[in-house]
Amino acid sequence: MLYRSIASLVLLASSALAQDASSQIRAEVQRLRQSLQADPIRDPQFAGNLASTESLLKAADDGVAAGRLYFALERLIAASDFVQGARIAIAKTDAVKGKLPAFEEEWRSASSALAARDQELQRVDWSHTPAAIRALSEAARTRSGPLLEGGHGFAVSTKPEDGLFYVGEALAQADFAKFCAGLHYPRTARPMALRSFLPELLALQEKANAAFQPPRSIDSHPRFIALNSTIKLARELDASKSYAGALFQYLESVRHYGMLFMPALDAAKQTAMKQALAEAQTKLDASKDDDSILQIMLQRSASQVAHADGSAPTEDEWKSAQVTVDQVIPAYFAARKAPATMHKTSTKTVDLTLVRWPYT
Repeated sequence: MLYRSIASLVLLASSALAQDASSQIRAEVQRLRQSLQADPIRDPQFAGNLASTESLLKAADDGVAAGRLYFALERLIAASDFVQGARIAIAKTDAVKGKLPAFEEEWRSASSALAARDQELQRVDWSHTPAAIRALSEAARTRSGPLLEGGHGFAVSTKPEDGLFYVGEALAQADFAKFCAGLHYPRTARPMALRSFLPELLALQEKANAAFQPPRSIDSHPRFIALNSTIKLARELDASKSYAGALFQYLESVRHYGMLFMPALDAAKQTAMKQALAEAQTKLDASKDDDSILQIMLQRSASQVAHADGSAPTEDEWKSAQVTVDQVIPAYFAARKAPATMHKTSTKTVDLTLVRWPYT
């Protein structure tokens, strides 16, 4: 099946234990590039994304060169997600076009592949791996199920072929989760004590709900969608006791929330923020604890404000880095302490039915 062949190719980079994580990531970037060169994606509905996909692969390479492996992994999954989604859609559209039973057969095959991958991931020993690698893997693994279900929803509500891209994305997320689990990247710092972050997530959800008022709720609607979907993912991770992933997505939620209120930075503030970011990185580098989950955020911010090609950062990139310095870093160290007190909630309940696309 196509699903198995793609999955086996994704894992080639992690099969050689002699490789370090940098080499494994570079090998996977090169595999994707060669795939696009040997079998270009020419379908008009996907061709417009090829330039951004190549930019993602270049950013992953640049991240490895700069020693920012977590940033490189974030760029890698974004590229892989698109490529595998497009590949599945192109390969299977003729077979399922207008035929829901045919889509259902493909969907069941993909579901079986995801279930098998999930069984593999449940057996992974994370005790000697940086928490960031575990967090990236757990987040991808948890995304895969809703993406698969979302693909089924599109196939039923619109056209069978409309669900194929999301089936491919689901498989890409599961493959990436396994890729992370196979990275040769031993942890050298003290392990992080993981716990439930539900108190922090509930408190942040209350703040998000309170902020959803006009005109901000109208002007920043896409940001609110990103914020709430990230909190949703974090809570799903927390509920499954995937606490490394839950902490990572909690910090990402804090960043989204902070972006709702962050004003543009003038030149002086940009300079001060870059200095603060560098100081935070120096302090984290000196830590004897496994603070790698925060490193994901710092590496991303450093790449945002100093592009490898020398181009100027966007306004949102400056804002994102400032929020990381001002809010994400304090939120991380607060979360590493004892859990926050849970707010007492009302015993009154109401049933709501929400229709929305997961993780968008």
